[in-house]
Amino acid sequence: MASERPEVSLVFPAYNEAESLVPALETALAYLTGRGLSAEVLVVDDGSRDDTGAVGRAFGEEHPEVRVLSHSPNRGKGRAVRRGMLAACGEFRVFMDVDLATPIEELDKLLEALQGGADVAIGTRYVAASQVEVRQHFIRRTMGAAFRALARSLLRLPISDFTCGFKGFRGPVADELFSRLTEFGWAFDAELLLLAARTGHPPVEVPVRWRDVRGSTVAPLSAAWESLRALLRIRANDRRGLYGQAQT
Repeated sequence: MASERPEVSLVFPAYNEAESLVPALETALAYLTGRGLSAEVLVVDDGSRDDTGAVGRAFGEEHPEVRVLSHSPNRGKGRAVRRGMLAACGEFRVFMDVDLATPIEELDKLLEALQGGADVAIGTRYVAASQVEVRQHFIRRTMGAAFRALARSLLRLPISDFTCGFKGFRGPVADELFSRLTEFGWAFDAELLLLAARTGHPPVEVPVRWRDVRGSTVAPLSAAWESLRALLRIRANDRRGLYGQAQT
């Protein structure tokens, strides 16, 4: 599968994923091989306190298409995704979660959109054609609905799902957008999509199959407060024109 420039780069941000990493990588490689895609897989170990990095590197010794990038301390999912996407070299670059809440088979849909001309293709769980097999807990659903409403209102973006951890980009567009990212917490997706819209790369939403995978340690109140502050920062930056033109 390895080549000088792979067709697809898969980026997995990972924090304390030692137990679930190998099954996820095996599933991803089996899919990519079955589809005949030249690919690379990047695992970004975001300051894990378990053996995530070591497990990934051991797996990579047997599978040269897998690379592990590690940093410490934990810096947040946004920074992990940014590092992986900028280190990737594929024609198309996709980040997704290690828990495979969106099954790897849904990659076909993102690639179809990107190959069809979209610069940015994002998974959505909130349109009629989506399939949510296991719903989130009531509190997380409520938080998510509030965030979506605020993001659409404050940023004036007609996006149904900002935070689905399944997004794809053409390579040069990924370089452009992720190099300009300034938010790395809960709202990094929102800034990323606003950047895309303001620089002429409107996101195309792709209905996906998705299931909730329990195990989150998110503190709802602190996450909600952080998200609101981040959205307000993004809105202020947008009003100052910071997202209006691609930087050269």
